Amino acid sequence: MPDRMSTADLERSPHGLELRIIAEVERLPGVIAAAVWIENREIVDLRIHAQPGASSTILGNAVIQVVERFDVGMDPRVLRIVAATIPGLEEQEALTGGRFLILQDISLVREGSRVTCNVRLAYEAGIVTGEASEVDSESGRARAAALATLRAAEGTSDGLVLALEGLSVVVLFGRRYVAVAVEAAVRRRFATLSALSPIDSGRPLEESACLAVLRAIDRWIAL
Repeated sequence: MPDRMSTADLERSPHGLELRIIAEVERLPGVIAAAVWIENREIVDLRIHAQPGASSTILGNAVIQVVERFDVGMDPRVLRIVAATIPGLEEQEALTGGRFLILQDISLVREGSRVTCNVRLAYEAGIVTGEASEVDSESGRARAAALATLRAAEGTSDGLVLALEGLSVVVLFGRRYVAVAVEAAVRRRFATLSALSPIDSGRPLEESACLAVLRAIDRWIAL
């Protein structure tokens, strides 16, 4: 995400279109988080973190209706809906074919002027956890959540190294977002990854930071 791009430029860019679609999809009942990738006015990947018990058929139809309003193409087969928790084999099977990290739990423990964040992620091979401590401020809590998420994600693959290059709270389209940039390396592959996640009244800042990190790294890790 270029840090010198103006709000107007971002709104006109393909990434701006992705953000607008994400914002609308995440307003649908039963959706916890969404991630969208667009190439040449065509959605090539659309992933939904759904609440437990949400109907995938009803949710899928609602998502398609949202996409149609933005005049972009989408093959329904690129839409993936996965429950946010994995209590049994059925949800584990839904993860096959890609790592697709899912936030299972996030918690904060305060001690003095510092806060420690613990993150629990689910993926196709099981559960990974991470922990990080920062100053107990808004930006500190967001950084702690992002770092804990990266440390948990490192446990999904041997030799995977993830570092938080930067984190900011930004305002786009009249809405606040957590923006993250992540440096990633595994064996001889290197990348700088970035993503945004909206901050909503019903979602803690720490959760938005965690989801921003997952959006940044998920597809790269799955390669």
